[in-house]
Order: sequence, then structure tokens, then C-alpha cells
Amino acid sequence: MRIIECHFEFSGFDDHLVKAGTSVYLWNLVRQFKAAGHETGAVTAAHGLLDVIAEKHTVTELDWSFDDRIPVRLDPVEWAGFPETVTLDVTARAYRITVEGIDIVLLSGDMLDTFPDSFYPPRELKGRGLDFLKPLVFQVVAARYLKERVPEGTIIHLHEPFYHYLLPGLIAGHGFHVVSTVQTNMAVNTKVYGPEVRGVLESAGADASVADGLADPALDSHLERAMRAFLPQTLLYRDYPERPGHDYLTMLGLVVRSVAAMDFLSEGQLDHALTQAETPFEQLFQRLAVRRELRAHEHLLVVGGCAIGDEWLDVRRDDGVRKRTLTGLGLDPGLPTIYHNARYSVQHKGQKEMFRGVRRLLDEGRRCNVLFHCLAPQPPDDEDLTALARDYPGLVRIETGPMSSAELKDWAVASDFCVFPSKFEMDTFLMAMGEAMASGSVPVATAQRGMRHFQQSFDLDAPGATGLALPRSFRVDDPLLTESVYLGLARMLDLWHDDPERVDALRARAVEVGRSFTWKAAAERFLAVFAACVAGTTPADAVPAARALLRAAEEGVTAFDAGRGSAHRSGDAVVVRWQAQNASRVEIVPTEPDGDVTALERDGDGGGSFTGTVPRPADGAFAVLVTGRDGRSAWSQIALPNAG
Repeated sequence: MRIIECHFEFSGFDDHLVKAGTSVYLWNLVRQFKAAGHETGAVTAAHGLLDVIAEKHTVTELDWSFDDRIPVRLDPVEWAGFPETVTLDVTARAYRITVEGIDIVLLSGDMLDTFPDSFYPPRELKGRGLDFLKPLVFQVVAARYLKERVPEGTIIHLHEPFYHYLLPGLIAGHGFHVVSTVQTNMAVNTKVYGPEVRGVLESAGADASVADGLADPALDSHLERAMRAFLPQTLLYRDYPERPGHDYLTMLGLVVRSVAAMDFLSEGQLDHALTQAETPFEQLFQRLAVRRELRAHEHLLVVGGCAIGDEWLDVRRDDGVRKRTLTGLGLDPGLPTIYHNARYSVQHKGQKEMFRGVRRLLDEGRRCNVLFHCLAPQPPDDEDLTALARDYPGLVRIETGPMSSAELKDWAVASDFCVFPSKFEMDTFLMAMGEAMASGSVPVATAQRGMRHFQQSFDLDAPGATGLALPRSFRVDDPLLTESVYLGLARMLDLWHDDPERVDALRARAVEVGRSFTWKAAAERFLAVFAACVAGTTPADAVPAARALLRAAEEGVTAFDAGRGSAHRSGDAVVVRWQAQNASRVEIVPTEPDGDVTALERDGDGGGSFTGTVPRPADGAFAVLVTGRDGRSAWSQIALPNAG
């Protein structure tokens, strides 16, 4: 097969140019495709780095150029002060380098050469500067290159729909087999401006009707308005309020209509995208166009998967390495050791709750080594993090700068437990967790569906359990997650002291599971999907194991019981009582986006009874959000008797 990896960022061939994990993922894949005997290449933007790249690679200018005008319709609310339509005069040329036998085409010129340090325009530029449209320009230029220089029958593999929502429509009808990989878990209802999409497609001679019929229905019931007001803070949902001329389309729905297959990094990520199950978004999601489109194209949805680096597959767990590493850090190798490795992102990665949960352990006299690598461009101004190292210099080591792979391996091998309390269902695979497990570190991690393949469990005796699951969280600065991190780590430290054989058994399973995610296996799944696309057979049938796991997971879920309640007037206010045996939090949610959410107080009997006083609602009804002890949630509502 002929395979072209087309993505805004394809720089994994040089570690110094990598800006995000997708580049590393892509480079591992293309090398596997090449090793399997397929003709493999890439198309990407040069990002103003041709001179830098030329220092290590031979850069050849190709006989191809782009010189055209791109009309772009702008949302007048987002782009106040700009014309409704701007016309971008774009010129670009194509260059090629060859790395390990893989041809990489670099599209260079004008806007494509902006932001050489970050590649991506800063978010704050939206509505303020036309350079924000760089990813749109790349899609148009890349589509022209593909149509004019790449033969029919080629697999065109695209990455992250947010950066290719136009590309499938632009190259439709040209004989390609287009596969889209969803790399991140941005809100599944993320939308794009309809007039922009239609205008760009029409100007390129493509079929703009692909954007028709992608609007959501009205979501105006009392409960739906409360959900829309509350959900943006969970990062699961972005609200797009109706207004004159408002026309926004579901991005995933638009893409899935024009591809031969849509791929996800894990079964859990696909499960989450299809169902939003057990989250505060699940009930509203049932009404949206994106759900309808994904379900209508379910036969195109596949899991190619992801993997950990080959260098982690045979990491040797060694007491000598542990002693050398911890002693070298000035720590006691006789103590249990906790490890975390991620970029510094206190909300996404649950680091705020992790810092505070670990702090509570240490404040209570627990003795354990703490190794935290929280990679940041500059040392973060974070009092929780700073205080850990300052107040416990004999136990805590924190690194916020880059660490080599060899250093990280030593830290992971020296550790007993790796903690990954990620939130908002934003991690779709989490390579760092797999690497730590492959090194023998037992996971303590949230039960996010995108991390489910690592097999952490609420029940440590469950077959195949590799470590301890913590409840999912969709809150900023979540005290319930802080408590869970503290309790979970305390439990595992007790096991380390009291039942080392049980920890050894968990460790053995963690190593086995972590090392099962290889790039060779991922590439084989992709090649099966690509072959199905070329043959015109059902892509989902090419990776039946993933579909079977997804179905088994869906069938094994029991609905979360939100409980029931009552409300009665008390002067100008209302007393709400709620009964939910397995609840950890019960909240009354207003319909206004800036309204105050009222958390009911748990009654003193220790059961599932909650009580609170709230202002009287204007329409005589209350929306209730119930969160369970395991992180599951559901909505309900109460009508106030004799309201009005």
C-alpha cells in the first residue's frame, strides 16, 4: 500500500523539533509501515524551519507551488472589527527531505512559516489576528498538493480533526482512502463555523453539502438549560448559544461523513466518544447531532491504538538501579517510592489534587519517597508543589525541566507506585503510565475510560487488576479527588508494608500489561484497517477484538441510580431533601451560566441523606446533579409543589 501521513505537525524525526506527543506517535507508526514493506511518506507544514532542518538533512525543492486566494467567512461575534469575509493571498512551495527512507514533504511560505517556536497559533489570537488561520491555510494548501501530486488509491492518514476538519471534504472524490485519527478528547461536541466550512469547500470546487443537517435541536427544557449552564466547567461540553445568523456544525460529524474510517487511540476513548457514559454530559449528549452522526457511521469507527516506546519493553527492574538512583537523589531506598511523570497541567493531569493528597500523607507522618516530574517551559509558580519540596527535603524530589529517557527509566524502576489522577477524561492513552507500568511501578490512577486498557481496578482482587482505580473527576480543584488520592496511596503504602507478595503480584501484572502495547502491534492493526478501506470492506470488522471489548464494556455497565428527593417551601426559600445511598455529592444547579450551584449537606446519620436550603426557583423546578462515590453521575429534577 501507499500511505501518506498528513498532519499539521510531523516533526518526530528530530527530538528537538517535537512540540506534542502526536509527532512521536506518527514517527513510530511510519517507521513500522516502512519496515512492513509499504511505501510511506508524510505531508506537513515547514513552520519556518527549513534552514534549521537543512542543518541535518538534505532539503530538495520540488516542482510544485500554490498561488491562490482563499476566501474565509468569519463569525462576526468571534471576529469583531473584521470583514465578514476575508481573502487570504497565499503562496507556498513544496520541499522534501528523506529520513530513514521516508520522504517528508514540507509546505512552506507565508502563513505556513509563522510560529516556528510553537507551530500552533496562540489561542488568544483568535478574533484578533488572521495568523490564527494558519491551520486552515495548511489544510487548503495540503489538499491541493495531495490532489495534484499523490496518486489515486493512496491511503491518506489524517490526525486530530480539529486540525483537519476541512481536509476530508476538500479531497473527497479524488480516489483516496482517507482515515482520520482522533488524537485528543476535546469536547465531543466541538463545532466549527458553518459559513467558513461551506465557503472554503465551494471556493475549492468541493461539495459543500457535506455540511448540511449538522445542527443540534433546541435544548430548552429546564433540565437541559441547567445542563448547558453547568457542563462547560466539566470540559466535556462547550455551549454554543443560539443567536441570529448562528451556524455552527459538529466537527466530528462533519469529518466522519467524508472518511473511509475514523480511528481512536484506545477502546476506552472510542467508548467515551460514543456514549459519554456515567459523566454529567451523558444525558444531554443523547440529544446532539454528533452522537447521531457517530452512531450512523459506527461501522467506520476503529481502534488502531497507541503504544509505549520500544526502549521501555525490556527495562530491567533491578534493586541495584533502585538503590543507586534513590541514594543518588539523597533518598532512602528502604522506603516505598511514589512516581509521577507528565507535563505540568494541574487540572488536566489532576496534579493539584495529587500535590495536596500527597501532602496530607506526609503531614500525617507517612514516610515514602516522592519523585515528581512535571515538565514545564519555565519553573511553575505553584505553592502546593514548591511547599512539598521545601517542607519535606528528605523525602521529595521534584523536576520541572526536561529529563532524558535514561533518567526517567531510572526513576520509574526505582518506584513502587505510579500515580496518574488525570481528570476530565482528557487522556486518551497516556504513554507515561504504560512506561511506568512496564518498569514495574504499580498504578494508582483515575478510572478514566481513555486509560481503562491499563486495567487499574477499584477491586484489587479482580482478575487482571494491575493496580488501584480512583474515581473519575470532572471538577476544577476537586476535593473528592484529593481525598481519593490520599486514601488510595495510603492503602497501597499499607500493602507495601503488610503484604509485599500482593504488591509483587500486582507489579507482575502491571509489567505484563504495560509491555503489551507495542508499535508493531499498533501498526498491524492500522494496516488491517487500511487494507479494508482499499478493499471496500467494513473497517470496523478489520479490528474485531476492539469492537468486542467495547461491546463487553457497554454490556457490563449498570445504570447509576441518582436517587430521589423532595422539596418544600420555608419562607422565601426552599428546603430540598435528597436520598441517594451511593452518592458522594448532591448539587442543585441553576439554569443561568453564572448562577450559584448549591451543594446539599450530608446528614449526620452517615447514610445517603442530603439536605439543603436554596432560593425559590422562578419556574418551580430544580435540576439535581448526583455524583457517586465511584465518580459516576446522573441528573434528576424536582418540581416544587404548588409553585407559583
